[in-house]
Amino acid sequence: MGVTWTITRRELGAYFSTPVGYVFVIFFLLISCFFFVSNLFVDGIAEMRTFFGLLPMLYLFFVPAIAMRLWAEERKLGTLELLMTFPIRTWQAVLAKFLAGMIFLGVSLALTAHLPLTLQFFLRPENAPGPDWGPILGGYLGALALGMVYFSAGAFASSLTGDQIVAFVAGFSINAVLFLLAYPPLLGWVKDASPVSGSALAAVVERFGVLYHYDSVSRGVVDSRDIVYALAVTGFFLFLNVLVIERRR
Repeated sequence: MGVTWTITRRELGAYFSTPVGYVFVIFFLLISCFFFVSNLFVDGIAEMRTFFGLLPMLYLFFVPAIAMRLWAEERKLGTLELLMTFPIRTWQAVLAKFLAGMIFLGVSLALTAHLPLTLQFFLRPENAPGPDWGPILGGYLGALALGMVYFSAGAFASSLTGDQIVAFVAGFSINAVLFLLAYPPLLGWVKDASPVSGSALAAVVERFGVLYHYDSVSRGVVDSRDIVYALAVTGFFLFLNVLVIERRR
């Protein structure tokens, strides 16, 4: 575990040694705050639902952007072969890079903690009961689970190429498929395409989509099936990542 943590710290440091990490955090916070303030002061909606509803779309762009360098940069610089000569198993290297990315993503989410605290301030007991913390905590849990799925797919895409732009496009495409599987317009098309069994088919397709499980958790309903989905999909992409790196070892 010591070797894994060493690589994790190295990768985590890489996020903050280049402008990419700071740009990600700044843009993520600016967009999040913009929609939150718009809801609170313009629309008069004092809740976090819009913020959490926006995350699947934001993550589609931002998560592949921070995952694209993981393996593509190693291959481009020729340091992948050097890394693989160290006394470390492939799964340890893959896990270390994944953990570093998730810690970085977790820090970005933690920096939005002022948003629910702002709600608590504006919804004081004398004015209103205050925000419902169940859906808020569920939303953050769902955001982490969503990040796991998106980041593992982005890391796998990065292992396929030495070009970071190609890795971004591939990661975005994989996550877009997972997103669209539970996208209401697509499900409506599936239902209309087959009047007899369309509804049943749409229900099956929807359960493979990340939105179906994320929406459930973000409402504060933590179902074990949603957690199993996130862990299973994440594990699947990490397994593929290990296979790709093993072939180049």
